[in-house]
Amino acid sequence: MIIIRNYRLDYDSGRGLYIVHSNQAPMCPDCGELLSGYDSRRRRVIGSDGKAYYFRLRRLRCSSCGHLHLEIPDIIAPGKHYSAEVIRQARSGRDEACPADDSTIRRWKKK
Repeated sequence: MIIIRNYRLDYDSGRGLYIVHSNQAPMCPDCGELLSGYDSRRRRVIGSDGKAYYFRLRRLRCSSCGHLHLEIPDIIAPGKHYSAEVIRQARSGRDEACPADDSTIRRWKKK
């Protein structure tokens, strides 16, 4: 998984999803070689308003070591259904308007 911080988001209204465009060349975190596009996948993320947003994320393949890496923007928390901002606010105690269940918020605060 590669977390990118320098990117552009475009909204595709026909498909109802955001397309992530990285502004830098992706490098393999395992061997340091340049990655090339492999395919893409759709990812659902719940925002602070409780709405689901969909993103098209690229999967990249390293021609040197053969590993596949998912390229995700920093607004998406790796392995979570909620945005990184929702989780950050809940962990800091500002969880009054958090769309997640109380048990989920308690689990986030433990970590």
